Amino acid sequence: MNWFTNGGLMEKIAVLSGDRGKRWLKWLENMSGKGWKMQHQYYQYIGSKKVGKVWWRKILIFWVLAWVMGSLWIFWCMNSQVFEKRKETLASMCDERARMLQDQFNVSMNHIQALSILISTFHHGKNPSAIDQTTFARYTERTTFERPLTSGVAYAVKVLHSEREEFEKQQGWTIKRMDKLEQTPVQDAEVLEQSPLQEEYAPVIFAQETISHVISLDMLSGKEDRDNVLRARASGKGVLTAPFRLFKSNRLGVILTFAVYKVELPSNATPNERIQATDGYLGGVFDIESLVEKLLHQLASKQTIFVNVFDTTNPSHPISMYGSNVTDDGMSHISTLNFGDPFRKHEMCCRFKQKPPWPWLAITTSIGILVIAMLVGYIFYATVNRIAKVEEDYRKMMELKKMAEAADIAKSQFLATVSHEIRTPMNGVLGMLQMLMDTDLDITQQDYVRTAQGSGRALVSLINEVLDQARIESGKLELEAVRFDLRIILDDVLSLFYAKSQKKGIELAVYISDQVPDILIGDPGRFRQIITNLMGNSIK
Repeated sequence: MNWFTNGGLMEKIAVLSGDRGKRWLKWLENMSGKGWKMQHQYYQYIGSKKVGKVWWRKILIFWVLAWVMGSLWIFWCMNSQVFEKRKETLASMCDERARMLQDQFNVSMNHIQALSILISTFHHGKNPSAIDQTTFARYTERTTFERPLTSGVAYAVKVLHSEREEFEKQQGWTIKRMDKLEQTPVQDAEVLEQSPLQEEYAPVIFAQETISHVISLDMLSGKEDRDNVLRARASGKGVLTAPFRLFKSNRLGVILTFAVYKVELPSNATPNERIQATDGYLGGVFDIESLVEKLLHQLASKQTIFVNVFDTTNPSHPISMYGSNVTDDGMSHISTLNFGDPFRKHEMCCRFKQKPPWPWLAITTSIGILVIAMLVGYIFYATVNRIAKVEEDYRKMMELKKMAEAADIAKSQFLATVSHEIRTPMNGVLGMLQMLMDTDLDITQQDYVRTAQGSGRALVSLINEVLDQARIESGKLELEAVRFDLRIILDDVLSLFYAKSQKKGIELAVYISDQVPDILIGDPGRFRQIITNLMGNSIK
């Protein structure tokens, strides 16, 4: 198109054709303007496509980010479920051990309380007493199976200061201080200091063979025991001491103390009434470490957790009764222990021995979902790109088609215009030649004129064929509907090919049925052209 508008051909057409050439040049300029307008619309279309691609890209990025967050959320949920299940398992195991420890402790506590009633009945209720050290030691040793958690029991009698001298003569030993026992070896208990003067004493007179070294010790002279003894007789319930190191085994233990009364007291008795009715104090020594170890040994097949037992009476300074002091930041569970003493608080802390395994199910599930989402996103991305490419190819093909059609139309119009411009002067030339034939010419001149007329007619025929071809391609070929004589047209065609047929020895004849009317309605020019082409091809 630029060649038409900018090249030398336009100048030649303008020079050769005059005003017609100028009109042709103006028409081409209009076509060029339409082309530039189409190009501008094309760039607008490309811009809208770019905007669409940006939105598709944003949607794809949002899809990817959403599924990444979704996968992380799925992983968190599944991992939380695993964590909660592991936590529930730990809580169940810890509560089971705490319940078993508490039940066994309560059983032993009930037997110690029953033993206090036995002492009240057969020692203070009989005169003379039916129990002595030998009897007590044998009985407690033979009934150890009823108190599997205790390492020994002992009984301390209540002695007033006014009764001390007579009591010591009767027993054959002096009352010793308990708070000095830790500083003196057990083998040298005879050299322990005597208990200081005070209003009341609580010397041990009966003891199980395993703790017989505590006989003659004053329970009220001990730093840890005095408050517990006084609290036991005032409350009428079992009272526990703080954890301490046992004398022989050096293991952590506690002492459970029950008061022994002269008579059976009602449950609503006042503290003063209980103090006045007190005859003595029965204590049971519990080896907490051995106790917990036996319990865990019973659950050896389930031994997958660490167990720690604490005295939390003072929350700011808990006392470890069993287990290591190693602490970690892993999962733990605390179960409350109730040993019958409302004053003292105890807890069991449990944690797994091994770290939790990797949550492979959560990891594989979340990664699998993420991979599937990425594949869907990739398919979506590839599909969008494929559609965009197909649309782009289709758009380019349509543009090329439009350009080709526009070029064909321009070519056809150009050929039609040029053919028309050439045919007009040729008709004039043929007219002049015909007029020349009507003058007096010799044979040679007539031959020249006929040759010129034949060449002119051939050129006009060629131009008409080119023009018809252009009209057919542009879709603007129009047929006339006029009256014409079929026989005259056929005679003209026969006369046109008469010379050629004679040279080749061919005889031409036309047969027309009588049923064909003389005058027909149609396009005589196109009919003549068709018959001429058929005849020409046949003769060739």
